[in-house]
Amino acid sequence: MSHLDEHAGYKIRVEGSVDVSLVDWFGPIQIGRTESDERITTLLTLDIDQAALVGLIRHLHGLGIVLLSVERTITNGQGDIS
Repeated sequence: MSHLDEHAGYKIRVEGSVDVSLVDWFGPIQIGRTESDERITTLLTLDIDQAALVGLIRHLHGLGIVLLSVERTITNGQGDIS
């Protein structure tokens, strides 16, 4: 059973381009960008607990960044996302 304070891997997809300086204070984070049909999306991949996830989503919202999806992923127990 999962607990709210357990770390888990998350993939957060947002509209547009997100500069690493806007989210690097959050800790280790991988940023990937894709562009198709003149639409740019950014994928943020990180390992955090749910309180931090909510904080990050609120931070992105405060910056006016449009959230497209949030996906919980499987981690190997050491913070590495598979």
